[in-house]
Amino acid sequence: MPSAFERAVKSVIQEVGGSRGDLIPVDSLWNSISFRPYCLLSRRISSSWFWKPRYTCVHLSIKDILEPSAPEPEPECTDHFQVSDVIDGNIQGSVTLSGMGEGRISGGAAVSGSSSASMSVCILRVNPNIWEIMQRERHLQQPENKILQQLRSRGDDVFVVTEVLQTEEEVQITETHSQEGSGKFTLPGASFFQGEGKGHQIQKKMVTIPAGSILAFQVAKLLIGSTWDILLVSDEKQRTFEPSSDIIPEEEEFSKDFQGLYAEVKTGSLELERLEMELRQQILVDIGKILQDQPSLEALETSLGQGLWSGGQVEPLDGPAGCILQCLVLPSGKVVLKFAAPIYYLLGALNVLTETQRQLLANAMESTVLSKQLELVEHVLEQSTPWEEQCSVSLPSRLLGDSWHKEAPTWVLLEECGLRLQVKPPQVHWEPTSQGLTCALYASLAILSSLGQEPQ
Repeated sequence: MPSAFERAVKSVIQEVGGSRGDLIPVDSLWNSISFRPYCLLSRRISSSWFWKPRYTCVHLSIKDILEPSAPEPEPECTDHFQVSDVIDGNIQGSVTLSGMGEGRISGGAAVSGSSSASMSVCILRVNPNIWEIMQRERHLQQPENKILQQLRSRGDDVFVVTEVLQTEEEVQITETHSQEGSGKFTLPGASFFQGEGKGHQIQKKMVTIPAGSILAFQVAKLLIGSTWDILLVSDEKQRTFEPSSDIIPEEEEFSKDFQGLYAEVKTGSLELERLEMELRQQILVDIGKILQDQPSLEALETSLGQGLWSGGQVEPLDGPAGCILQCLVLPSGKVVLKFAAPIYYLLGALNVLTETQRQLLANAMESTVLSKQLELVEHVLEQSTPWEEQCSVSLPSRLLGDSWHKEAPTWVLLEECGLRLQVKPPQVHWEPTSQGLTCALYASLAILSSLGQEPQ
């Protein structure tokens, strides 16, 4: 389930920047102190046409890579907003069963929930003229900053934060969830039995967001060669660093709908089918071991990406991640492109997912439910095209069985994508902002399923 902080951020963005659609939400309270104007972020080159990796703070500012070193001009405060979000809901139900001379059973239940948050926020933006002045007056630091050297060797793109949505005052978010139930029974007969029970549970959460916290941000891509430049208008085809070789295959331009996603995923799955079944099973087992270990997932993705980017040897890794790497490299240490590329694609999808989703996938790999979850997610994506529009997707009972409720794994997998779900009638309410996570979930399920399948 999204945290209270994440829910509050998404609510504010809908009110403040929903029409623009260019503000990127901060994913945790911990990161809300990191994404300041002029800060540098990195992002791996996407292995997909349908989702993008997360931005990562590299703990550098633009002044750390330029000469002469000087403080950056203060960003301008361009807008102020006051946003309040209050939700209050209550659901009650009761049931009574009785028969002639057979006794009586009755019960009732109630669920209620509420949340409230009120905050003052402002938009801080670096004036575009500042970038022109900096380009004229300041040049790249020599020798190149060591962190930049590492990002160059990995082929990561580098971005600079140009705009942020920031809290002006301390904010308290309060969420309350309560459940209560009661029941009675009476059983007549030679011996008379009667019973009654009640239960009540209240869960309350409170999160404090300090003044000056960053809730969302906007970036521009840096271009770094003999000189430096900044792309205030996004261009996905341009890279921060020119690749040293063309070993990474160019991303194919599939149609941006389900058929395009299906073709993209199928391309990787077909390559893996050529891998020996024993190696595929070993890779699947080891992926299951690191699904709940994000540092290992990211280290493996980084290592494979560096090998694919440079064409050189990859550094060995320890544990299950190292075992996977051994299945994908030659004795010389160079990666086998046709097998490493689809695993790199899978890792990219897994690293987009939330921690909760990866935990559920790890549990599912121990059973046979992956294919059923895949079929349901595929149905949602196929029926919600075009993804740029909100819509409701009805779910056929054959895909649900008896497992369509708020605690069901498939329900949580979809809810974590940012989709709104309904029990009766079974429906998924599609949100355009959920495309990236839902597509990554589909790709993860599809390739994990294909790794475990016997050859046809």
